[in-house]
Amino acid sequence: MVPIATRRHAFDVGRMSELSLPYVIHSDGECERLEQQARLANIENHLRHLPIAQSDSVLDVGCGSGSMARLIARSFPRARVTGVDICEQYLDFAERKARDEGLQNVNFRRGDVFELPFADATFDVVWAKYLLQWLKQPKGALAELKRVTKPGGLVVSCDFAGFASEHFPVDAEFEHQLRDVMACVVDGNIGRKVAPYMIALGFRDVQVETETDTLFTVIGSIDADRRRNWETQLQAMRPHLIKLLGSELNADRLVKRFLAYYDDPATCSFTSLYFTRGRV
Repeated sequence: MVPIATRRHAFDVGRMSELSLPYVIHSDGECERLEQQARLANIENHLRHLPIAQSDSVLDVGCGSGSMARLIARSFPRARVTGVDICEQYLDFAERKARDEGLQNVNFRRGDVFELPFADATFDVVWAKYLLQWLKQPKGALAELKRVTKPGGLVVSCDFAGFASEHFPVDAEFEHQLRDVMACVVDGNIGRKVAPYMIALGFRDVQVETETDTLFTVIGSIDADRRRNWETQLQAMRPHLIKLLGSELNADRLVKRFLAYYDDPATCSFTSLYFTRGRV
């Protein structure tokens, strides 16, 4: 288990677990970006996928800035909500926001998704969003989420498919390059894999609901807020892109071409969101 005594130690978010991909979009302003991203994604609508009883114990794994954990705590004031992340900076931000909002039923702890600091069968509902895409072994992480869930409890994972790779009209050469680059950053189709993983792990009543990912789907010219969200991520990712593409010039050309495509009012970009749930 991750010792809680290390909670206040410095942490390199780019390193993460050895079983994780580098979180290449980290920057000093990442928590503020995550808060804005949560608003753009309209996370209030996600609550319909979480059948939470008022007295349930709920875990948000990979909680980031804590936006979803705080939303659950506000929406279910008798529930006991815990947010877990491996990054100290994010946890500190989440705690401050919870204090500012006067939330008494949410707490935040440091932990690795592959070795969560909780006993078996601790939580009634376990939630994760945009987490499995960053993991080299997502099936192993799902096994750990299952371990900390009570018998009869529910694990719900929210993941995208077609991330930054489904566009029309299609520029075949550009789209091929984008897919190659994104495949080196995240698993852009992880959403389609979660249900089979859950079945293999022995989850019961596995179900999937799909909807449009309103954060990354753009019809026509991209709006200013979503463009800023992309710009911030791409800027943080720039050192990684330079390594992947061989030079600053190649990295900057790709970013310029990417944003120009999204700025074009004649283009459309599509990403699906998969809500996969399984009972323990």
